[in-house]
Amino acid sequence: MKNSKLIDLLQTFDANEWRQFEDFVASPYFNNNENLIQLCTFLGRYAPGFSSSALTKEKAYKAVFPGTPFDARQMGYLMNYLIQLAEEFLSVQHYRRKNLQVKIDILAEYSRRELEKHYNFLYRKTKEELDSARPDADQFEFRYSLAEVASQHFIRQRVRSFDPTLQNAVNALDELYFLRKLKYSIEMLNRQAIVSTDYELSFIDEVQTFLSGRNERPPLIDIYLHIYLSLANDSDEHFAQLIQLIERHSDNIELAEKRAIYLYAINFCARKIRQGKDQYVHTVLGLYLRGIRDRSLFEAEYLSHWTYTNVVKLFLRQKDYEQAEDFIKTYSDNLQPQSREDALHFNLAELYYQKEEYGEVLSHLSQLNFSDLFYHMGSRTVLIKTYYESDEIESLLSLLASFSNFLRRNKKIAPGLKKTYLNFCNLLFNTLKNNPRKRDKIREEIQRTQPLAERAWLLKVWEEQRL
Repeated sequence: MKNSKLIDLLQTFDANEWRQFEDFVASPYFNNNENLIQLCTFLGRYAPGFSSSALTKEKAYKAVFPGTPFDARQMGYLMNYLIQLAEEFLSVQHYRRKNLQVKIDILAEYSRRELEKHYNFLYRKTKEELDSARPDADQFEFRYSLAEVASQHFIRQRVRSFDPTLQNAVNALDELYFLRKLKYSIEMLNRQAIVSTDYELSFIDEVQTFLSGRNERPPLIDIYLHIYLSLANDSDEHFAQLIQLIERHSDNIELAEKRAIYLYAINFCARKIRQGKDQYVHTVLGLYLRGIRDRSLFEAEYLSHWTYTNVVKLFLRQKDYEQAEDFIKTYSDNLQPQSREDALHFNLAELYYQKEEYGEVLSHLSQLNFSDLFYHMGSRTVLIKTYYESDEIESLLSLLASFSNFLRRNKKIAPGLKKTYLNFCNLLFNTLKNNPRKRDKIREEIQRTQPLAERAWLLKVWEEQRL
């Protein structure tokens, strides 16, 4: 039973959702099958983990039909019915989270039932709530839905006069379309930069031309327009305007929407930095810090250890060691518990390596628990570099050999990542042999080998071996 579709679904429920689901199943409005209530009660003994070996179909069947021989077909039907109830529960939960949409749907019913006082009161309250909400894509959709309900309500009243609600509905539909079109087009451009494929971006030229010709645009549409123009034209000018818009409006944008905006801007900066445009380092660092401070770059309640490490690398790139250390120590408590210690000590090791305090590097590397393969690979790379800078060549060569063997034997490492670090090990070993007849060839290999970790550092080692 533990490997069934039913249990796979129920395992995604947290403790609070499970309690609500039990109430849902017990409600005669949604379910009048007593057997499903009995099955749900039995499953409640194992919720929310459902990991016990005692959870079997036979025991579940016995709990629902005591004294009756096990019937696999009947049990299958019962489990399928409970899946359907679970799916309905999820849809109701999803709907109830969209508080504004619920009110708009009630308004539509008030209008249909000709309850004018109820309609007018709720319309006013809903409009006020919508106008005060931080903008996101949902708000544009709710605004259109509310305008459409108001237009239909006007038609039902059969009033022969100018209808402002119709114009409002058309305007709201236009804005919803513009926002959705920009977001889809941006994502297409973003994916094209990663995957070798071409999407058909229909009508986007007309949309961006129309929007660019308007004197005023809703802030969220303005932001996404400049994200699109930045990506489509690889434009520093439009990106500079985007940063200004983010600084001006980000405090009034809903967190999930703001996260998407920051990530598009961060990815744009990352591409520019890879092209050698170091002036974007300061910009992307500012975006990261802004998103961390307002928690829009948090995932649920935690800061990703990847985001944490990226910020540290940016500080170190600028040789801003004081702010790097302050950031490492200030935000380590915001990391997920399982990766917190590794992220803290790995980044401190990186910091002390840059500061040439190699004893501290070794101290922090020794405290890693390798919660992620990244720390396993990264720590060995830092340790190899530390041995080199400390002139402990014998230890370095021993570590190179063991690291190479680890890479070759570990089947869990992705082929591309494995090749990245194997190339690093091989080229460093060949560089340290310092064969005069092969020196130029090794330098060429360092410059052209793909993929390769620590290319700049390997070239530095090559230069030093010549001295």
